[in-house]
Amino acid sequence: MFSRVIFICLFMSFGLVVMGQGGNDVLGRKVTLNIRDTSIEDILKSIETEDFAFTYSAEVFDVKKRVSLNVKDETIANILEILFRGQGMECQQLGNKLLIRKKRVPKETVPKSDTAKNKTASTPPIKPSIQKAVSPVIEKEREKTSVTEAKKETVVPAITEQRSKSTTGNSSPSTAALALENSRAEYYQEERKKTEAIVNTYKNYTLASLIFVPIYEVHPRALLPIEFKGEIVTEEVAQKEKEPKPEKPAKDNKFRMNLAPMVGYSEIGDRDAIVLGGHLVYNPTKNFGIGVAGKGFITRNEPDLQLGADYSYSGGYGGLLLEATLFPDKAFHLSFPVVFGLGEVMYNSLQPLTGLNTIEDQRTIFVFEPGAYLEMNLIKYLRVGFGATYRDASTANLKYQSTDQPILDKNGLDGLSINIMVKFGIF
Repeated sequence: MFSRVIFICLFMSFGLVVMGQGGNDVLGRKVTLNIRDTSIEDILKSIETEDFAFTYSAEVFDVKKRVSLNVKDETIANILEILFRGQGMECQQLGNKLLIRKKRVPKETVPKSDTAKNKTASTPPIKPSIQKAVSPVIEKEREKTSVTEAKKETVVPAITEQRSKSTTGNSSPSTAALALENSRAEYYQEERKKTEAIVNTYKNYTLASLIFVPIYEVHPRALLPIEFKGEIVTEEVAQKEKEPKPEKPAKDNKFRMNLAPMVGYSEIGDRDAIVLGGHLVYNPTKNFGIGVAGKGFITRNEPDLQLGADYSYSGGYGGLLLEATLFPDKAFHLSFPVVFGLGEVMYNSLQPLTGLNTIEDQRTIFVFEPGAYLEMNLIKYLRVGFGATYRDASTANLKYQSTDQPILDKNGLDGLSINIMVKFGIF
């Protein structure tokens, strides 16, 4: 017993139990290491060679734990002891594999004598208060059993003594031995009958339930009714589930307005013309705008043989502007303006030196001009657009006053205009 306890203490004193199998003791090999802040997994890989390797599970210990190690000519067993100190690990050599696992603690054996003592010590002592609660009938039965036990004590030694004599002496039983055997049988029969009688007596007994009665008087204030000032609700009204209201789009109250001068090229009466103009637009939303627009045009001077001077077409128009914009937040986007306006066109000769303006004929015109622009956002308050508009003008038929011959027919002012536009404003 004492040697076994010493063996267990020596076995548990080591943090790592090293066991080797086979003739080649890999754990006894000496290794020199100088490693800083390296994981245990990398240290084990650095120790491995071609003829052996470590086998382990990443769940048994923390393979990513970083340690520093500086040893010289130290055995692999001692290195493992240093790495797993206090972690309860062991290493077993299986051929060319070193198995690292949790240490198996041997079970301690307890002697039978100790278990018997523990059993006797664990049994609670009988309280004297229980004896007081036993009825007089049980006391009488106990007295009878004590008498029978006294008889038993006297009879049993006699029987054993007779048996010893019979075994040592003659092999045939004597009359005295037979008498003792008969008396022993009668004794056990009587004891059995007494026991059955006691069991039958208390078979129908039941334990009375304990009733705890308070020994203090109840305070009369505790019995006073409590005033209730609320309302008793007998029926629970099912609350209607509130349906989520659809979210209304947030109102866009931002102020937007822009001013856009423009310059363009067009043809009027088979003559090159320059178009100058612009518009002022208010945008209630990013995609729509309303405002006013105005344009003026003039063609180059050409000699008129019938009038004997240089004449040109000039005029202008203005009115309501509606504009739609697609993808206004993109760097490049499209806008589509439409102009509804009134204006005037004339055939005149302007002398730059004298300032004399000779008008041969002039007419009032109604203009419908749609267009399309590709715009580019340069900075926050500046945009540049390139596009074209088509001018549809009515009643633009100019005539010579002397001969009533046509100078420009009614569709002579219609035509395409190529424009460049710059927008300044808040978009």
